[in-house]
Amino acid sequence: MNPQAEARRRQWRGLRRAEQILDAAEELVAAVGVETVGMNAVARHAGVSPGTLYQYFPHKQAVVEGLLQRFAEHLRADTAVAPRILDERTGPANAFAVSAMDEVLRAVLVLAEGRPALLPLLCDPGPVGEPNALFGALAARLTLVLVPESALRPVDCAIGELATRFLVQGVAVALRCEAPEARNAVLAQTRAATLGALRGSSYGDSS
Repeated sequence: MNPQAEARRRQWRGLRRAEQILDAAEELVAAVGVETVGMNAVARHAGVSPGTLYQYFPHKQAVVEGLLQRFAEHLRADTAVAPRILDERTGPANAFAVSAMDEVLRAVLVLAEGRPALLPLLCDPGPVGEPNALFGALAARLTLVLVPESALRPVDCAIGELATRFLVQGVAVALRCEAPEARNAVLAQTRAATLGALRGSSYGDSS
């Protein structure tokens, strides 16, 4: 076999094995949370030996970072419509902020419904107690809701983090609501609180 073709084949197998391990870790995080998951459990769930697992991920934090990166990419892709809405600017700025926020909120809710590990990972602090990479990616996306204003007055990182906490908590509560009316009410309150944090003031009901 051609050496280059064989190298590509090995690389492809390696990427598949890494994804297999991350899939297993994601299922465990969804079931028991980040803190409870151990490397031996990940290896068993992925159907690989501990030695193989450590070849791809030398420690648990590397597994967590892999999951964080995976979800951060999903969030960036799924919320990319927000700045496009703002760029069109054919109506009041407040209306565009509300529309963009709804897109971000909807994307996080849909992803959290389909991927239950999202919320535990969002709520898990980084290795030094700071918000992790996934939380930071969402906070950065939320600040884009105010692109026209932030060009003149940059949004403080702490404000973006506060807004993100409102959004994450709201989505967690909404997922526990069985009645559509109750869920919609929670989402409306979440949107108002999140926009209020980003603006530095409370909107109340922005519906």
